[in-house]
Amino acid sequence: MAIAGKGSGAGRKDEGDEALARALKNLELREGELDDVFITEQDLASMRKKARWLAVARLNTRKTFSSEALFETLRYVWGLAMDPELREVDDNLFTFKFFCLGDWNKVMNQGPWLFRKLDVMIAEYDRMSDLAMVLLNRVAVWAQIHSLPELYRDQSVVDQLVRRIGQVKSVEMTHKRWYEGDYIRVRASIDVAKPLIRFVPLNIGSEGRKMLPVKYEKIGYFCDVCGVLGHDLEECGDGIHKDEDIQYGKWMLAKRRSQISGVPSFRASFPGHFGGRGRGGRSGFEGARKRLSGDVFADDDLDDTTSSPIKDPKPVDMDEDRDPNKVIDGGAAKRLDFEESDMDADSHSNGNDCSVGEEELTPPPPPPYTNPRDKKARKVDENSSRTSSTDNDKLAKLVASSEEDRQA
Repeated sequence: MAIAGKGSGAGRKDEGDEALARALKNLELREGELDDVFITEQDLASMRKKARWLAVARLNTRKTFSSEALFETLRYVWGLAMDPELREVDDNLFTFKFFCLGDWNKVMNQGPWLFRKLDVMIAEYDRMSDLAMVLLNRVAVWAQIHSLPELYRDQSVVDQLVRRIGQVKSVEMTHKRWYEGDYIRVRASIDVAKPLIRFVPLNIGSEGRKMLPVKYEKIGYFCDVCGVLGHDLEECGDGIHKDEDIQYGKWMLAKRRSQISGVPSFRASFPGHFGGRGRGGRSGFEGARKRLSGDVFADDDLDDTTSSPIKDPKPVDMDEDRDPNKVIDGGAAKRLDFEESDMDADSHSNGNDCSVGEEELTPPPPPPYTNPRDKKARKVDENSSRTSSTDNDKLAKLVASSEEDRQA
């Protein structure tokens, strides 16, 4: 279980370190305590090579959490090529060791990485200094500067704007618009102890100051009152705040677009599925119904040009009068014979629905339902009777044979 923050446990640790430092001044080292372990330059070079991709990390929280759950979540989210070595050094202090350059670049240059909506602060470790002295108070985030007029989308202007957000790592003037709005994308390292930047000011001479909104992509949760990462408004102070104290909110979060140009959507690729229509017109089922409805014969361009071994090579004239009593099947015309006696003369003359003799069209009743147990018992009885009959035949033959032997 990892424990965040500096509480009574951290105070006891500092007191123990001071007591050990005072004791070392008066200790007399014995012979076994002076037996040095030597590391050669060759061994040192090999160790440095193995630990060249090493990072130290901390979770931005003062709450307790499970380090095993953190490791499992990070392994799943990262999806690295080689399994990293994750080790808990102290309360809320970890080392991450990677074994290939691709995994190292992915973890250090992508992100931010979140665990339970809390930011994981990661920094490169030089492998020699005291881990407790490594300062972990920054996290790299993706931010967006919105509503910058096209006239001022100049590199010199953008460089000054993005510096207001944090330590700039990269800037994307042109990019794939995965999020809503017209914006410039910047990756910056921000201090987790300072409030988030909501706007960057642009002073345009006679036009005055123009406030450009800043939005953040996939960032950990923050306080709506103070704007600091790692806690919400109910955990800020006593948790009771007035409406006018709310200075931050979800409007600072970038919203992903529902449909991205150039990326095919599932519904557009499969029109009419799941009870709806595809984009841009009728569903596929409606088009099929139209093709089967007979309206297709109105198109003069659709000629019968196909051929097969069973198909009549003579083309069918679609304009000639077709006998409704004929059915075309494999090039042969068959006439359906209807008996006058089977038709209802009154309904036929009145234009109502014609009906064929009900006795001829009535299907036979289904077989009666038989309980599986009764069916099985009946089969057993049949087998028993068949066996007993066979036994009686054998017995009769045996008696007859005995009688013949006796008479002989």
